Amino acid sequence: MAKEQNSNRSKNTARGNRAKKSGAPRSSRSRTVKSATPESEVGLVAPPKYRKGSMRIVPLGGLGEIGRNMNVIEYNGRLLLIDCGVLFPEEEQPGVDLILPDFSYIKDRLDKVDGLVLTHGHEDHIGGVPYLLQLRKDIPLIGSKLTLAFVEAKCKEHRINPKMIEVDGHDKLKVGPFNLEFVAVTHSIPDALAVSVKTPAGHIIDTGDMKLDQLPLDGRITDLREFAKLGEQGVDLLMVDSTNAEVPGFVKPEVSIGPALDKAFNDASRKIIVASFSSHVHRVQQVVDTAHKYGRKVVFVGRSMVRNMGIASDLGFLHLPEDTVVDLKQAKDIQDNKIVYMCTGSQGEPMAALGRIADGNHPTITVGEFDTVILASSLIPGNEHEVYKIINKLTRLGAKVVNRDNAAIHVSGHADEGELLYFYNIVQPKNAMPIHGESRHLVANGLIAVKTGVDPQNVVLAEDGDVVDLYHGKAGIVGSVPCNYVYVDGDSVGELTDDELEKRRILGEEGFVSSFVVVDTEAHEVVKGPRIYLNAVAEDESEFDQVRSQIIQQLEDAMMDGTSDTHKLQQIMRRTLGNWVSRKLHRRPMIVPVVADIAEE
Repeated sequence: MAKEQNSNRSKNTARGNRAKKSGAPRSSRSRTVKSATPESEVGLVAPPKYRKGSMRIVPLGGLGEIGRNMNVIEYNGRLLLIDCGVLFPEEEQPGVDLILPDFSYIKDRLDKVDGLVLTHGHEDHIGGVPYLLQLRKDIPLIGSKLTLAFVEAKCKEHRINPKMIEVDGHDKLKVGPFNLEFVAVTHSIPDALAVSVKTPAGHIIDTGDMKLDQLPLDGRITDLREFAKLGEQGVDLLMVDSTNAEVPGFVKPEVSIGPALDKAFNDASRKIIVASFSSHVHRVQQVVDTAHKYGRKVVFVGRSMVRNMGIASDLGFLHLPEDTVVDLKQAKDIQDNKIVYMCTGSQGEPMAALGRIADGNHPTITVGEFDTVILASSLIPGNEHEVYKIINKLTRLGAKVVNRDNAAIHVSGHADEGELLYFYNIVQPKNAMPIHGESRHLVANGLIAVKTGVDPQNVVLAEDGDVVDLYHGKAGIVGSVPCNYVYVDGDSVGELTDDELEKRRILGEEGFVSSFVVVDTEAHEVVKGPRIYLNAVAEDESEFDQVRSQIIQQLEDAMMDGTSDTHKLQQIMRRTLGNWVSRKLHRRPMIVPVVADIAEE
């Protein structure tokens, strides 16, 4: 296999060339990219000039992480994009709203982009579209009916009217030099598609997210017959979903959670709150059907939930029994044992509806003793702490919490190991490139490919920023390009740096210490201070008395040695105070020193 690089979400890691080896992957050299400045890119191994007649694939997100999925396909100077999603921030990224793919690789060539294929309507595949269209508004968006409807609504919030091309399974479309064919796949959202991309240089398939559910709620199964036909034509590179590659066996069908959901409703004596993704139409359908069975009204809560379910209903993907769904304003007139709130927040997001309910901050909905809360979605890796924090809050309020730990209340939308084995055997690709997953998922997927007969040297374990060339039927990593996290922080996009995030983390975890002193650099003495101010630090200011004399001594010694620059004096005060706090208090707060020089007045 091509070599693997360790993934690090808080430090953006990129790689260069990998040696090849049969069997399990080895570790490889890696370079850390700390920012988007040119100086930070010197460690990258730049890819060679594009070889005419080859296909170049560059993942800008989704490989080495769960989220911000985006792949760039290049052929003879023309570009095809597949997906453009977002990644949701973790605890170590305070204040960040979203994390985008790094568009810098294509920013100067947006006029060469022939289209953006969207495989399905989840945020980690479409959430970045409005930000890309702000750079070029007329990029054609290609996707299924539901996917484009979700994207269109999202773009309207950004005052963008996108150019859209609707496709379905079996449809074929020529976009620039790219011959596209779309294949229906089953996922946890309706209307998902895989895409086959053909050029004279080769044939690629990108599955998007998929599973092989044989009993999907909408009856739309993954079209294995079409994949087999494509396999018979010869697939040079298969890019397949890796999320559940470590999980043995097969994913249970969506219908299998019906009994668990039914039991939770049957046991509930008061109000029911169900949390799920705002785009999980299948899960919402099951909740609505069960609520109707038990004579309960359903209230959609949260802007994205209301918007998406309205779209899904209008397009016929969500079927709402008459008089079952009511507005949030009407809920106050309905008895607790006759209502179900369908809301967002299943990943423990503090500002989502469930998070505000758990904190007692929701303006309309409260939770109390004997209420039932159902977490009816998967647990995305990295969100465990936040989810269990919400569960504990709800439990302390007296609610019964039904989740994956105590009930079969959710099934995954991603293929397990057994399904991937079947899939590789059906398609029989020459080369395999696992996508959509953390490093461990990508490696597990690569090993599955090897089990089915793919040459280990033809398994490409790439990650974000790697440049993969498909040339004469052989795929391999030829270099890397900068691929940093791009943070959305309020109205700013890409302006927040990792250094500023580190300062936020320190403020949130260690507190703030400022020190003010007045000096006379001509007399070489400290005139006043130092005054020390504490914020979010448990210790009392009096405990800092012993360090004040050290600060005075260090500053006066420096001035005696000829230092009169207040910036240098501030650095001396920062080091002195920081070393003392670290040694005596075992803390690392943010330290802000201020030195005023009366000699400059």
